[in-house]
Amino acid sequence: MVKRPFPLEKPLLWLLTLLLSSALFVTLYRVDNKYTTTAPQAINGVLYVSENDWTDTPIRYLRDGWRYYPDRLLTPESLPLQGDSYFHLSIGEKTTFALGSPHRSPRGSGSYAMTLHLPETVQTYALELPEVYAAYRFYVNDQLRLTMGQPDPEVYEDQTQCRIITFEASGKVTLLLAATNHSWIYSGLVYPPAFGDPLHVTTLRGLRFGLSLILMTVMGLLAAFSLYLAVRIRRRNHVWLFFMLCLATAMLTSYPVVHGILPLPVQPWYTLELVSGYLVTLLVILLHNRICQTGSRARLVSSWAAGLVCVLALVYGLGASYLSLPLMQGFSGLVQAFKWLTAGYLLFTAALAVGRQTKSASVLFYADSFYASALIWDRLLPHYEPIVGGWFQEWGSLSLVLAIGVVMGYEVMMGYRHSLVYAEEQRQMKRQLAMQVAHLQQVNQKVEESARLRHDFRHHLRTLMTLAREGHSHALESYLQGITEVSEGIHIDRLTENIELDALVQYYRHLAQSAGIQFQSRLSLPAVLTFPIVDLCGLLGNLLENAVEACQRQQTGDKIIFIAGRIRDQQLELVVDNTFEGEIRTFGGKYLSSKRNEVGLGIASVLETVERYAGVINLYTDEKGFHAELSLPLNVESPQ
Repeated sequence: MVKRPFPLEKPLLWLLTLLLSSALFVTLYRVDNKYTTTAPQAINGVLYVSENDWTDTPIRYLRDGWRYYPDRLLTPESLPLQGDSYFHLSIGEKTTFALGSPHRSPRGSGSYAMTLHLPETVQTYALELPEVYAAYRFYVNDQLRLTMGQPDPEVYEDQTQCRIITFEASGKVTLLLAATNHSWIYSGLVYPPAFGDPLHVTTLRGLRFGLSLILMTVMGLLAAFSLYLAVRIRRRNHVWLFFMLCLATAMLTSYPVVHGILPLPVQPWYTLELVSGYLVTLLVILLHNRICQTGSRARLVSSWAAGLVCVLALVYGLGASYLSLPLMQGFSGLVQAFKWLTAGYLLFTAALAVGRQTKSASVLFYADSFYASALIWDRLLPHYEPIVGGWFQEWGSLSLVLAIGVVMGYEVMMGYRHSLVYAEEQRQMKRQLAMQVAHLQQVNQKVEESARLRHDFRHHLRTLMTLAREGHSHALESYLQGITEVSEGIHIDRLTENIELDALVQYYRHLAQSAGIQFQSRLSLPAVLTFPIVDLCGLLGNLLENAVEACQRQQTGDKIIFIAGRIRDQQLELVVDNTFEGEIRTFGGKYLSSKRNEVGLGIASVLETVERYAGVINLYTDEKGFHAELSLPLNVESPQ
């Protein structure tokens, strides 16, 4: 097979992957983004919502115009006393209390306030508060509506959860969130709250919850199935790796479900969530290297680098309460560089594997392209927070996991098929052994009869001499005819000089003739063949077995099997023809079994043997029957 050079085996398909992935991410940015939804936002800490606004936009995300009071844990009573000692903040721009300043601590307290001017008609409103780090109180006007953990510094206890509160209100309403964080790398209000009609707010939350639950369930089922395979298929380390990959991906995609149901402390849950993302990357690299057959040095470097990042992420998460802002920014830059290097490494190694025509490498190459596209658009479109779906990098990682799952599933399926073919070959070998034994018994019987004839020959000579001396010509002629019939009865009839093939063909000739099938052979083959005889007998046995079964199912017409073989130009040429009745079923260019709705194991074994020895086979049907013509090179050894 001539190998085509790389850079791109199918450049149009690669470009199409980039275009479609880019279109997907741009679409997600436009339609599934809290920062691109069109709804009036607060200005200078005040949001006006008219009846028309409420009708046209029943849900909005409160991202702009919050009044932020740093280093203060306020209450409705203390809020009016603060005067103008605040500044306006957009949620998501700053993710810690340090507000980007290296001179401030990312830990401490902070309060967020916003004044709503709602329609005068009393209505029911819903407010979804995503995770707020790491303890807080939330007030609506003068009423405490929600408490998570203990935000007071003296009795601080972290706890966070995605929650929805509902309240009835009209006119002027003040929202106040007082948060404290001494536990995690983010601080206070990081994600914009959703505010609007209860039905719309809960529906979007349910969609996000349901999508995450589906992904988590799929990953869990894949993990359970891969665990079953890993236990059944021993010495397959990659199956165990895929099992761990599915578990890590399930953990990575489960956070909307987990944080929507359970109020959890920061440790160890958020650290596990952080590490699971880098663990997915590590396992992807390990499996990617195995599938693409990457060089040992590249495997070692990439695996150790990804493992080191996982360890650093674990230390980073566990030590979050002690980190300074420069350390947080340093780790963020490190992992961003690691992601870019990972994308480049995966693309490069997959490209090399495609160039070598490594099996299934093209699937990984397109998934790697999707992952790289996700990273690119994550940088090009930074102001993105999904409403229902996941982050760009999560979609990219999921594409890698699914691509590896497809490759692994194909390998498992092919392994199962090869095991069936192997079982079929074992069955043929046992049958061939039985044929050899039966053939040897027949030969031994003929040899014993020949020995008895030689032992009795002197008695026959005496009888012949007496008959000739006495002139009994008629009796002499009859006696000679009887001796001739006896000697012909012990003649060993051979269809080919090769003992092993002769035993095989004799068996199927006897089987065919017993079923009323004409068996014709023309085998001009030497006693010694420079081709692995076990594989040759397995191949020919499958073809003859199929031929006999096809003729046995035939209800009308002559039933005929014809086999021929010869040596020409250092090639072993074989032909097996048989009549049949009905239709030959095919699927995808392959012949289906007449016993079950799948490719026949006998034919599959034949094709695998021919491919293993770089032979040529032609299977076709016409009005005369089914024909199998094949050519195998001589002077070959059995592949290891």
